[in-house]
Amino acid sequence: MAIGLSAIFCINNPVQAQEKVFITLEYMHVKPGNSNAYLQIENSWRQIHLAQRKKGNIEGWSVWEVVAPYKMDAPYQYVVLTVYPHFSNFLHPYDSIDIHQVFPNVSQDSLNKMFAETEKVRDLVQRDIFSPEDHVGNVNGDSINYLMATYVKVAPDKEQSFESFMKDHWKPLVNKVVNGGYANFWWYGGLMFSNGINAPYNHIMVVNWARDNMFDKEPPFDQYRKEDPSSFEGYKWSTRAVRILLQKVLSLDKALK
Repeated sequence: MAIGLSAIFCINNPVQAQEKVFITLEYMHVKPGNSNAYLQIENSWRQIHLAQRKKGNIEGWSVWEVVAPYKMDAPYQYVVLTVYPHFSNFLHPYDSIDIHQVFPNVSQDSLNKMFAETEKVRDLVQRDIFSPEDHVGNVNGDSINYLMATYVKVAPDKEQSFESFMKDHWKPLVNKVVNGGYANFWWYGGLMFSNGINAPYNHIMVVNWARDNMFDKEPPFDQYRKEDPSSFEGYKWSTRAVRILLQKVLSLDKALK
């Protein structure tokens, strides 16, 4: 199912587009003591991303900090999420962008310093490209603040039955969770490029919340299980590889304070 996910990714227009979009997650390792410098750099880059949105090269951009699990030696501490209206926009993200129009009063030397500083304060560990397949919920403006991403692996011979499970059982379950006010938005999609059968995951499921008390009260899962026992049998088709909780710190509509 081709969908647009513009509402959740901080687009001013809350109407969800019907075109297929592509989502990149870039995992950033920030060197110890460089978090403030990194966020300041991303805040500067935000001006470029605003110009990209104005030109139609992207639909959304945001920076998220890893809340859990927390590890001193974690491979990444931040995740940059970008939504592209077409795959060609991913291949040519800066088409028609004049950096001197974005920063009209900034010298070339200062711009070169910003670009060099970008490489100093963080390392791009990995980039995933996801093709969203379905979603539940509607979000207006920049209201989402938390994101829980669950990465799962589906065996090649189970892909078709996995899609049927998601459509017939998991999505209706998530509908109950969202309609009950326990979450604001959910989407899932497939990883477009991977290391094949040896890849640790090939799908992602994302739950989004506006508030920070999302785990204070759980949905009535026992009731949901009685209504559709099969909705809790996702383990038959997939295995969970990773689950992370992120908090948004920066977006197109939310600059650093």
